[in-house]
Amino acid sequence: MKNRGLISLCLIFLFLLTVIMAGCGSSSNTVKIGAIGPLTGESSIGGLDELDGKRMAVEDFNAKGGINGKKVELFSEDDASQPSQSAAAAMKLINQNKVVALVGAQNSACTLAMMEILSKYKIPGVTPGSSSPSITNSGNQWITRAFPGDEIQAGALVNYAKNKMNVKKIGVIYVNDDFGKGGFKAISKAAEQQGIEVVSESFMGEDKDMRTQLTKIKSANVDGLFIWCQYVPGSLIMKQAREMNWNTQFYGSTGILHPKTFELSGGAYAGAINSVPFIPNLPDPEKQNWVKRYKDKFGKEPSQNSARAYDATMLLLEAIKRANSTDPKVIQEAIRTTQDHEGLQGKISIDKSNGEYIGDVMIVKAETAGWSFVESVSSK
Repeated sequence: MKNRGLISLCLIFLFLLTVIMAGCGSSSNTVKIGAIGPLTGESSIGGLDELDGKRMAVEDFNAKGGINGKKVELFSEDDASQPSQSAAAAMKLINQNKVVALVGAQNSACTLAMMEILSKYKIPGVTPGSSSPSITNSGNQWITRAFPGDEIQAGALVNYAKNKMNVKKIGVIYVNDDFGKGGFKAISKAAEQQGIEVVSESFMGEDKDMRTQLTKIKSANVDGLFIWCQYVPGSLIMKQAREMNWNTQFYGSTGILHPKTFELSGGAYAGAINSVPFIPNLPDPEKQNWVKRYKDKFGKEPSQNSARAYDATMLLLEAIKRANSTDPKVIQEAIRTTQDHEGLQGKISIDKSNGEYIGDVMIVKAETAGWSFVESVSSK
């Protein structure tokens, strides 16, 4: 009887081993990457656009042969714009899904939280949407930014305001989080270099009424208002400013640039000057082909969130392919040595020392339902 029991246990063990090995065999034919972003909550519209861009990049990459014949699998997690949730999502993707790299997050505070996990487990991450200078100035060797950060965007906007709009004093209203404070610091630095005076006010992310802050800035007789936050509060700010009969010029970064901003602002967004890495109506045949494919696939026009995420994912996948390895250290070296990656934003290079984006940023003007190209500024 004892021998029969032992034989039964051995058979069960062999069966389980066969199942495990079969699983390993199938996974050896794929390369797993993770995606983190806000799929629920206030920032979910942009986050869902990013996820569409990531998925499209993986599909396009696999259609061209994948990574040396291996297909890429994308595993996505929602962080709901909460830093603690972003960190937890990163741990799940690394420990349970066994991803070799991550694309995320969107919000700067979430990426900063995620970076601690990347550093702990030594897994590469590429952010398609977090622009705070503290991300690439942190010394973290496992994060890379695949679009122009706040310092690049703020510098371009302030330079435009000074040289094209003749401003001498600007107002700044920003959300009191890592993204907003990073943007305010970058604007202040650029303004000081240009000899422009700055008047500022901040607000908390959950605030819905910014009239008190706007009244204070308006009373200072500024020549324009810089808005540094996401598009939902940004839309409220512009709408409330116009309701106060304040007809000042608005300036903003990628945070407020989204198709929904036209609707949410009640038309107040028209005329605003934005820095942005991509708009869907660029007169370039290859970019227009991508826009058409995106619209056919998802039934909507791509936002700049979609394009940034597509570029970030493609940049990562091309780096894994060049590395010819799933070793995270080798992948990270390939990411950080990226030069002239052909993306929707143009040619993207990465600063090896800190993972910062090197490339162009556009200045665009919001019209009644879209954007017109103004000029392109190089960060090199």
